[in-house]
This record gives sequence, structure tokens and C-alpha cells, in this order.
Amino acid sequence: MRGIEGDDSEMAYRRGYEHGVIEMFHAVERFLAPATREVLRAWIQEDVHGWRYKAMLGGPPIWRLNMLSGLRSLIEVR
Repeated sequence: MRGIEGDDSEMAYRRGYEHGVIEMFHAVERFLAPATREVLRAWIQEDVHGWRYKAMLGGPPIWRLNMLSGLRSLIEVR
């Protein structure tokens, strides 16, 4: 029985990437600082999910993840 989604290798990769990211997030979210948790949640819900369906984007966008390095530098200063 075929699923609703296309099953070409690119879409299978994108679907697997999204599911892997979600599972990893669930595994570590309780160990993360609240600000980091929110950045990652937004990255998954908005960026990775959108990338999964937009074939013109070559790889998952990481600009939001770059915000984490800014948060890290703020934490280290304190």
C-alpha cells in the first residue's frame, strides 16, 4: 500500500531528516536551557518542516541555529 506522500529518494531523505530531528529533540529537550529549547523548537516547526516540502531549497536552513551561538556567548559573559 502506498502512502500519501511521494516516495522518491529526495522526499524520503527529507522526511527521515525531519523525523530524526524531532526524535533527537524529544530525547534532549529536558536537558536544554529554556531559550535554547525555544530556538530549536522554532527551527523544527518552521524551518525544517518548510524545507521538507520546498524542493528548491538544497539543504535544511540553519540561520536560526546560528542564533544559538549568540545565546551561548551571552551566557558565557554572565
